[in-house]
Amino acid sequence: MSLMLFMLLLATGADIIVTGKRLEEAHDACVRGECTVLRDAQASIALAEARFRDGKYLQAKNLLGRAIRRNRAKAASDPKPVAALYEAFATVSLHEGNQDDYRSAVYSQVRTLRDHLPPDDPAVQTASTAIGDMWLKVNDPREAIRAYELTEREALRSGQHAVAMLAAMRRVTLMNAQNRTPEAIAVLDDLNKRPIAQTAGYRNALQIIRLRLSARNAGGEELAKLIRALPTRQGEAPLLMKSPRYESITPVTAQRAAALAQAEGAGGAHNGCRTMGVDAVRWADVGFWIRPDGRTADAEILRSSKGAVWTDVVLKQIAGRQYSASAADKDSPGFYKIERLTQRSAYVTPECSTIARRVMTNGFETLDLTEEGSASPAAAN
Repeated sequence: MSLMLFMLLLATGADIIVTGKRLEEAHDACVRGECTVLRDAQASIALAEARFRDGKYLQAKNLLGRAIRRNRAKAASDPKPVAALYEAFATVSLHEGNQDDYRSAVYSQVRTLRDHLPPDDPAVQTASTAIGDMWLKVNDPREAIRAYELTEREALRSGQHAVAMLAAMRRVTLMNAQNRTPEAIAVLDDLNKRPIAQTAGYRNALQIIRLRLSARNAGGEELAKLIRALPTRQGEAPLLMKSPRYESITPVTAQRAAALAQAEGAGGAHNGCRTMGVDAVRWADVGFWIRPDGRTADAEILRSSKGAVWTDVVLKQIAGRQYSASAADKDSPGFYKIERLTQRSAYVTPECSTIARRVMTNGFETLDLTEEGSASPAAAN
């Protein structure tokens, strides 16, 4: 979920936060203790998003951390704004590369909602799969599947059939990504037998998942037929059907740590420490069109940080994506999408030091920066 969506979820009527100097002033008032918890969450998340968009990840993270410290004692009376602060902090931490902070924030977000809201509250249901999603983000699919299974079992016991279905669908998608497609299809067959699967929304969702399972090994005209079989109106944004892997961009952390250890052995601990600096956060904003037939076009780097030398890898990957077809007129440019891609990083503590340093790893964290109303009837330039 994007930081902008946090603001949309928290927005209330005339309580509108604007950017620029007034945003700074609104946040300063909250720092002085002059705001409600909701207003503080709105101002802090909006300002953090502005910092994040400018590539100032640590500033955004520190700002949100201070907001959490101001408001966490009020979780019982205002659980949703406090949980939103934790979720925003988790998002920035993931992009910044601190997986410990990310995990802690996700657990705090889920605990805040579960402890202070009824189990059938939509916010609790939305957050029900967050633990599994977190394990998936930190590259532990086994723990992710366990978390989804636990969520599903607990939800079924308490009669929360929508939550159970969401967790099960996540599990099916992950099993497919692990090349366990026959098992995933078997689980999907069982899900189709549940009464909730007969409602329109879940029937469409399960159909989409089944087609995505089939699309994994499909190509050419076969893939085109699968995409045409999808419901044409699934909301404004097209659905990602097939996505190639990113090419390798940098040695993984373990390899780099081993090389550093070898350098320390050859040149002494002091020399090894001196060779290991803190990698800067590297990011890029890429914009591209999703045409009505689901193909991408005109991908370009809108802006990027220094050191983001991998942008050609990103453009090549986006060019190979396939989205669902839309109901838009064939002459329409389609849907314009903007994504922030941050090169993944992790904190590593070398043997010669007690201080963890950020190092770049393979892959990207992605956040949708697309503004509302991106489906444009105007021609693409």
